[in-house]
Amino acid sequence: MSPWVKFGCFITGWNRNILANCTEASHKALKKFTSSMLILILLWAFTGYCFADRYVGLQWWGCIIVAFVFVIIVVQIERQIILTVGKNRGVGVLRVFLAVIMAILGSTIIDQIIFGDDVDKEMIDIRTEEVNRIAPARQIVIQAEIDRLSFAIDSLDKVNMQLNEEIAQRPTIMTVQSVTTEVPVVQKDGSIVKEKSNSITRTPIENPRLKQVISNEKNLEYMRKLLDEYNNKKLNVAAELKKELEAKTGFLEELKALVRIMSKSSIALGFYILLFSFLLFLELLVVMSKFGDKPCDYDLIVQHQLAVKEESIRDLVKRV
Repeated sequence: MSPWVKFGCFITGWNRNILANCTEASHKALKKFTSSMLILILLWAFTGYCFADRYVGLQWWGCIIVAFVFVIIVVQIERQIILTVGKNRGVGVLRVFLAVIMAILGSTIIDQIIFGDDVDKEMIDIRTEEVNRIAPARQIVIQAEIDRLSFAIDSLDKVNMQLNEEIAQRPTIMTVQSVTTEVPVVQKDGSIVKEKSNSITRTPIENPRLKQVISNEKNLEYMRKLLDEYNNKKLNVAAELKKELEAKTGFLEELKALVRIMSKSSIALGFYILLFSFLLFLELLVVMSKFGDKPCDYDLIVQHQLAVKEESIRDLVKRV
């Protein structure tokens, strides 16, 4: 058995032992299924890798893992058709609907990659519209902070002016300190008695309001610096908002840009329809191969084994 046939059995889920006793018709059917699935595997591996790289922002090894997951999903979906015993119309109809969904998803992702430059140009207009929509609300919030800081600065400035006027009138203040001491006094009878004596000391000191002024000046310096920052934010709110929007590219944003491109250009819309049709027909290759052709001897053998097994079970039930 050739490596290609072994690979085909591995991908499709066919039993190699049964296939070994089949004719060339079954080998051709296997090769046909394998070729169809290999096309889908390569296509969805590329789609999964590009999706993870562009929108999820993973490293190359993470993109490979995502591509591998996409491949596993595609293989398992196609096996639902290939491994169906006989012709199950319900499964076929379900696969057609699934093929339409997968074609839409695949063509959308691939189109966003192919039209990457056009999407980027359209994204400029979309982000400009977003900036014009969001910026006024953000400016209102910033302006509220500016008004609050301006009011606080004006209030503290008035307080400092009053304090400076008071300091100018009284640069120093006198502190009074009373000290009580015991002085020995000799009495007439020669005895010594200690009497208390109070002494008052007056000392000029710096007006304590000056420390309050210095503390207020530090607060004013901090608030003025903060006010300058808010004024700069207000002036640059559009530029900062644009940077935030450009920092992360969203799938839905680019999808919106792609829809706008197709609504403006009939050529882009025609190319999308062409790519969608191509992917849809690729998705339906396995379905058409399974339900369009006559059953090969591999299918007949599987059906025969199933019929024999069913007959033996019926006989067993009758005996019981």
